[in-house]
Amino acid sequence: MINDDQQKILEIYKQIDNAMVKKDTETLDTILDNNYVLVHMTGYQQSKEEWLEQIESEEMKYFKTMPQKTTITIDGNTAILICKTKIDARIYGFRNTWSMKIEMHFEKRGDNWYPVNGSASSSN
Repeated sequence: MINDDQQKILEIYKQIDNAMVKKDTETLDTILDNNYVLVHMTGYQQSKEEWLEQIESEEMKYFKTMPQKTTITIDGNTAILICKTKIDARIYGFRNTWSMKIEMHFEKRGDNWYPVNGSASSSN
């Protein structure tokens, strides 16, 4: 059973996944914190602005996300979502379906949760 805050965080994560696939960078820009940083499997730390530009240009093209298992841990006004997922994407010209572990950190401001950073690593 998940509580209201966990449900809100899960909905935000689903919105991010859907926006990635739809190439809806306006929604991503609205949802993600202005200082959002995404750490890729390679260790590269990418700003929100650069990531959204690469989605727009289709350097990073997401076809489908397939979440397998998601856990959300809340500690006061911070939360961590961990999602084991498969992502069908073309990254810098190479298409594959990757098994990934996504870790996204959230901060609560008022009644709302905001993703402040995320990381992607390979998962088996």
